[in-house]
Amino acid sequence: MGSIRDTMFSDKFIFSDKSPIVTIQLHPSDYELTLKKLLIYYGDRHSDNSVFYWNNGYKNLVKLSLEKQKLRYNPIPNDRPYHNPLTLIPVQKLPGLYIFDNLLDFALLSTAEKSVRESQIYNCVNRLSHQSGVQVVLLGEWIQLSPKLRLKLDQIQLSLPTGQDISKTLEAELKQKPTVKLISACQGLSWGDIYHELANFESVSDLESLAQEFLNLKHNILNNSELNLEYFSDIDIPRIGGNDLLNQFLFDKLIKLNEPSAAQYGLKPPKAMLFVGPPGTGKSLTAKMTAKTLGYTLMGMSFGDILGSDNPDRIVFRLLELAESMGKVVLFLDDWDKGLADWESGGAARRIVQKFLTWMQEHSSPVITIATVNRIELLPAELIRRFDDGGIWMLDLPHRGAIYEIFNIYLSKCFPQQFLHTNPESVDNTPWTFEQWVELIDEAEECTPVEIADVVNNCLIDWYCNQYEQVRTKGKETPKIEFNYLLNKVTQINKASVRASESIQAMRNNAWFAKPASSLDTSLFKLPEEALLGGG
Repeated sequence: MGSIRDTMFSDKFIFSDKSPIVTIQLHPSDYELTLKKLLIYYGDRHSDNSVFYWNNGYKNLVKLSLEKQKLRYNPIPNDRPYHNPLTLIPVQKLPGLYIFDNLLDFALLSTAEKSVRESQIYNCVNRLSHQSGVQVVLLGEWIQLSPKLRLKLDQIQLSLPTGQDISKTLEAELKQKPTVKLISACQGLSWGDIYHELANFESVSDLESLAQEFLNLKHNILNNSELNLEYFSDIDIPRIGGNDLLNQFLFDKLIKLNEPSAAQYGLKPPKAMLFVGPPGTGKSLTAKMTAKTLGYTLMGMSFGDILGSDNPDRIVFRLLELAESMGKVVLFLDDWDKGLADWESGGAARRIVQKFLTWMQEHSSPVITIATVNRIELLPAELIRRFDDGGIWMLDLPHRGAIYEIFNIYLSKCFPQQFLHTNPESVDNTPWTFEQWVELIDEAEECTPVEIADVVNNCLIDWYCNQYEQVRTKGKETPKIEFNYLLNKVTQINKASVRASESIQAMRNNAWFAKPASSLDTSLFKLPEEALLGGG
């Protein structure tokens, strides 16, 4: 008793003989499938097949039966009034399996009501321990038992299926080997969702269409889940300007360690990376590029959103379970420094970070955690250490060479006819002279990559809005940009780095041990040493 066992629907429910009451934590869409499995399992072991069910929508117990793979809820006569649903178990007259829902929703109860409910369950365990022929199952989506009850009850968690579990199940159900795309589409879904979709899809032999149905289902479910996940659109630029050292790590190490052959040598990709730096320096864009390069799914969630949820512990449990189930995921945790100011005093922030600490150390799934912070000094030392394998990287404001590269990335995207064939090492293929670029870069110094991207995009917006209606509606004009127009727009940027210069310098000072994401500027636009030193 007291232990929590993980199981899958491919497993049988093996109840322990140590406790007459078992709790099963499951996903919302798993209820009907769970009832069917319990009914079949109990019926195989007992000839009378007496399985009863109750939730707070029923006044009395109902008897479960299965007809043509459909559950039937058959009322049984019982006119006795009750105050405790557990007293509905007529132990001596009607042995069997009793399944109760809603009894473990402690979060909906007052403190006094919770105490009474726990005592009722505790007393029921003691009463049934001296009887035979009765097994009780308590269902719940989030089960948090008091220490007193944890010692008395057996606990089961129905986890999300892994890729291997899904592959075996699909092969058995479809009578053919599933495709990799189909298995991947199912990862992150509960067993109930998978079985329900299989039963309702008209042509299970069309694996391509079936995979798309599962992808659509997963997208709808996750978009409307309590996790409030941030889904990022596909990256629309070919590369990220600047941050060459971080990009080198990504392409020279991370991608290679993700190759199947690396596992033959006992090598694995790092579990976690930490990005430090001012807002707008490309932390989320780099996480997006990392996921795209690796072919991983990107899941994002703000640490502030976790702490602000009604039940942070449940959110973290579901988030990590989902990431492990989906596999090959970049788990992007934004703004980790938010909410950690009271770390030493305990509370939800401390519990959540401790959960992440344990998981980051012990999990073996192909999940790479990328977290971002502005104020690294707020992170406890034990959390910072978890990022040593992938590295702690400082993403700072771009130097002059990186500014040129960033401009050309977004100019090529918005004004492709003029800038499609630009070369980061030369200005020969650009429509502007070296002197013009120097003037533009001078004005753009201390801009963030986001500010540069925004100003170029706004120039495209202005170009479109300035066209006559008949020109706009035809959509055949090629966007063009004039140097002086862009230069004027850059001069109007209210640079965030200037407004928050002291706090940005504090970020650099506190992250002195972080690896620089960019090397020193060696571009054509590098200022001479005397200019850097202020000499004449």
